[in-house]
Amino acid sequence: MINNIITQQNAMDELYAHGKICLTASKMAKIDSKYRPFLALFADETFLVDERAQTDEVIKEIALEFRIAFPTSHQLKWQYVSADFLKAVYHKAQEFDWYLSQYPILQNLSLDKVKRLQAFLRRVTSAPCLSVTTITTPEWFRFYSPDKGKFALFANGWLVIAQNSPFLDELPSDISRIYPQISMVETVPEYYVTAIYEQLLYTQPSAREIYIELEKRKIMQSRNVSEKEAAEMLQSNPISWKKLLLCDEKTARSMIYSDFVEKSLAATDENWAQEMANK
Repeated sequence: MINNIITQQNAMDELYAHGKICLTASKMAKIDSKYRPFLALFADETFLVDERAQTDEVIKEIALEFRIAFPTSHQLKWQYVSADFLKAVYHKAQEFDWYLSQYPILQNLSLDKVKRLQAFLRRVTSAPCLSVTTITTPEWFRFYSPDKGKFALFANGWLVIAQNSPFLDELPSDISRIYPQISMVETVPEYYVTAIYEQLLYTQPSAREIYIELEKRKIMQSRNVSEKEAAEMLQSNPISWKKLLLCDEKTARSMIYSDFVEKSLAATDENWAQEMANK
């Protein structure tokens, strides 16, 4: 086993040079997407693995499981890279026509609609998305958008709502109570909101990463332990830890909403009602 950690700035360009395809991001290779956060396999036999697999037995097991499930990778030597580097690998993959979107609906769009969607994403994702970044800003729990919410709020005051959102009429006024900086509300097809969150997987923490972080913080508070001790407790049960690691985005978003956001909403609404009563 080779413990190569890629650090060169031009490594990304070299990976994709001469038309090389990332099989784990390709629609030509049917590979379970649960492996994607932890490894990347290229057609030239380059095999990148999350460097945490060197110490984390569950991530190591996931990589081994992949090698069994995808036999052509069985003899490959591992090259360890950071989780951020793997994110960048998949972000780069989106530029190629062989890229497999996480959401098949986008593959059925006409070329004109795809171009309009891409232009929209470039505009809207230039600012941080507040309906994702919940770890350091608990007051934004209200904005965390579960699947049923179908909206995205950005730091530049841009609120994007799906046309079929059940909260289409209420969302702008509800959110502006806590975030009055809303400067524009745009109603879009549902797949626009879906595409926003797919794009953000490569530029901001994923829902799965946020959910794991919040679970760790719950342990820190309830057990009064350090961050390191909480992380060790989370990982002490391999079965539960693996379930957390392989949690898909839709499930993670729903869990964040039900476990954390609703409680925050209740507390926020109580405070808001008290403020109104005192006016």
